Amino acid sequence: MVDQLDGGQGADDGWTPALISPEELTPLPLIDQAMPTLMKFGKLMGRGPLARYRVALLRELAVQQSSRMRVRTIQESISWMEAASVTRLVQDLRNAGLLEYDAREDHYRLSREARLVAAICGALTTTAVDYSRIIKVLGATMRLGDAMNAPALAAYQTFLSAIAVLEYDYEELSRLLADQSRESLLEAARLAEGHARDMRTLLEEQEDMFARYSKEMDFLDLDHRAHDLVARLSGLAADVVTALSRSAAVRLRGSLRVDRDELRAMIAETPIEELTDLVAQGSIPPVFMQQVDAVAAFTALEQYIQRTRHEPPKIPDPVDIGVDDPPPPEGDPVRLAAAALEQLAEVGSRHVWDWVVKDSWTGALLRNVLVIEAWARFGSAGDQSLRAELYADERLAAIQRGGVGWMSATRVVKPPGQEC
Repeated sequence: MVDQLDGGQGADDGWTPALISPEELTPLPLIDQAMPTLMKFGKLMGRGPLARYRVALLRELAVQQSSRMRVRTIQESISWMEAASVTRLVQDLRNAGLLEYDAREDHYRLSREARLVAAICGALTTTAVDYSRIIKVLGATMRLGDAMNAPALAAYQTFLSAIAVLEYDYEELSRLLADQSRESLLEAARLAEGHARDMRTLLEEQEDMFARYSKEMDFLDLDHRAHDLVARLSGLAADVVTALSRSAAVRLRGSLRVDRDELRAMIAETPIEELTDLVAQGSIPPVFMQQVDAVAAFTALEQYIQRTRHEPPKIPDPVDIGVDDPPPPEGDPVRLAAAALEQLAEVGSRHVWDWVVKDSWTGALLRNVLVIEAWARFGSAGDQSLRAELYADERLAAIQRGGVGWMSATRVVKPPGQEC
């Protein structure tokens, strides 16, 4: 069976499109992955008038109770077609790779690709195509791609199509507003409201899937774009529907003004018999006016007058909560370290670990950093205000306390010329 696309041209004339980029940088590798399934659609449709019969048979076979079917069983289940015709169509589906035949067991079953093709055909042939539900269809397409582990690009492209539908609705509404086409405008506004509502549902249902693409900047831009479009389109459509509905209500209530001269002229031209009938029916208001029950109206007015006006609660008396002075700021830890070094120097030749090693490894590490900072800021490399000198020693001394095992034997002494 040969598939015919684009009017019989393409596959048979030896023509191949010319690429200007390497094939791996085009969508073609992804298309190749789906071609086995897409080709099933082509073989199912084929050429000629038999396509509708093959689609109908595949749809019927997909809903059979048993997955394994003999020819007689298939013929009996398709009661609206002659048995010989069913047999020929079964053979067509088998040649197309949609039906697998087990010669040993003498039965047929749908292939995995055929199940997918039948499900899509079943959804498309359940009822007439309703394009007002196109956002829902695109949402279902996104879920289908997600179920088949499609890459993020597939969901991105489908989401972009859904956004394009909203943009088209917004542009169409704006154009009809400029043209003042009342009937078309109201229809387009109601269609836009439905699309915006469906997009809002899509965003809520696909929230988990969008979360997986949260690091994709393209998806984030589309998400913001979709929410902005939903808000703007919903607002514009609601305003249009409200305005047109209010205008229609005014016309139904009757907006025609009649002055006294016109009323006198009407009475003069009306026969006395018709005027008699109008006077006899004087208690009946015109069709465009709502009849008011006087008793109910005055009762409602009395209830309104007798209502007690709610006053706001009294503001409580002020209470002195008291404000304490802020605690004094703690000293600069680097200056505290410098003072500690000066105290060690006053005592005599001592080691840095006498102040650094106290309680724990973390505390010792912090105090060691403060010593280095104090030496850099106030020592010979800084402003030279530190009354202590550090003399490093290449040897390591065993400390074995306060979480510290070994430490360099750096000594702290008074600067030259300040010794006692």
